[in-house]
Amino acid sequence: MSYRRKHITPKIRRLKNKKIFFKRPSFLIPLFIVIIAVILYFALFSNEFQVQKIQVSGNEKIQSPDIETIAWDYIQKDIFTAGIFTISSKSIFIADTKNVIKNILHKFPDIEDIKIQKKFFNDIHITVKERRNFATLCQNTECFLLDNNGVVFQKLQHIPENMIIIKKTGTTEISLGNTVIDKNTIAIILEVENNLKNNFQIGIKEVAFLNPLIFKTSENWHIYLDPNNDIEGQIAKMNALLKDEITVNTRKNIEYIYLQYKDRAYYK
Repeated sequence: MSYRRKHITPKIRRLKNKKIFFKRPSFLIPLFIVIIAVILYFALFSNEFQVQKIQVSGNEKIQSPDIETIAWDYIQKDIFTAGIFTISSKSIFIADTKNVIKNILHKFPDIEDIKIQKKFFNDIHITVKERRNFATLCQNTECFLLDNNGVVFQKLQHIPENMIIIKKTGTTEISLGNTVIDKNTIAIILEVENNLKNNFQIGIKEVAFLNPLIFKTSENWHIYLDPNNDIEGQIAKMNALLKDEITVNTRKNIEYIYLQYKDRAYYK
């Protein structure tokens, strides 16, 4: 037997076997598990990734600490519980922003929209958009603030001055955060209000949410308008009457303007 076969060849085989060992599943799988476990540990428990601060902006009426309290409930999570022993984490990676948004909106109907940003590695930024007052909605003896999407968001004890009052009939219970006036009607009210204010310096005091819509002006006469027909055409007819037939002095004595009929408009 040659020296090469006796001494060198076995050493080469042993080297090959060592290289093959590191490629075996019996080695790679445990190694992979260890690497994943280490990554998860640092992602969940490292101080670098624990949420330290919640910043709230955009709020005017609602206090920031009230919003932060709800947010913290869904940022700190229990990872493992056994009896009285609990392991929890405030890792930014598992912060439940969807539930934060859902529960803040449920708690505060005054808020129209929320955006949440994760500021890596340990800050949460909550941007709040509060609802803006559009009108007062009254049904029977109850009154609420209404925004320009037709959503009621605050119950009122006293009706604010210089705000349109929308009177709604019915017995359906009104819940905060719900849409009670459709956006099409809101758009019609805005269009009539802006037209009268800009062209004739006339305000709107009340709107009866009926069909037709009945507007009570600041001069105490009424406008009857069909919300299901051509709004632009009805407003054009009203403008023609107010410009050409109904003078400023005459307006003091009229009772109403009917616009809902397709081919004509008249007043009394």
